[in-house]
Amino acid sequence: MAKFLNTSGTTYHLEELIKKASDRLILISPFLKLNDRIRELLEDRNRLQIDIIYGKSDLQPEEINWLKNLDFVRTSFCKNLHAKCYLNENECIITSLNLYEFSQVNNNEMGVLISREHYGQLYYDTYEEVQRIIRISDEIKISAEKAELQQATLSSNSTETSKTHK
Repeated sequence: MAKFLNTSGTTYHLEELIKKASDRLILISPFLKLNDRIRELLEDRNRLQIDIIYGKSDLQPEEINWLKNLDFVRTSFCKNLHAKCYLNENECIITSLNLYEFSQVNNNEMGVLISREHYGQLYYDTYEEVQRIIRISDEIKISAEKAELQQATLSSNSTETSKTHK
């Protein structure tokens, strides 16, 4: 089955794709700021092999600290990433929707849901491109402590800057 998805359909099927994943889950999105519902679903799937690939900005310390607590999540950075694709072992969604909570609430999005059972070659071609993106991405291993230190340094620098401009 291939099915056109509007904004709410994309969000719904993304949640279903995460819930139905039994072995592998891959989430590719340039921007990464997960809403509470997606976080909850990923926490429930923490026993799977999960890859999250992002590419447009550094992760915020809150995201890093949350992801660090998920044992089977591998987070990678892909330079020049613009693709958005969400895939489990049976389905994939190719969409305009970023994994960014603002996008999920405020933007008009669309996508296509592809079933491996009905469109095996299309699913396979998508899977192969997803694997290529994973291979060219750099796995991010950053500790929560380093993230907190970066945030503290940024806060300290902005306070010092504001004092010198008064």
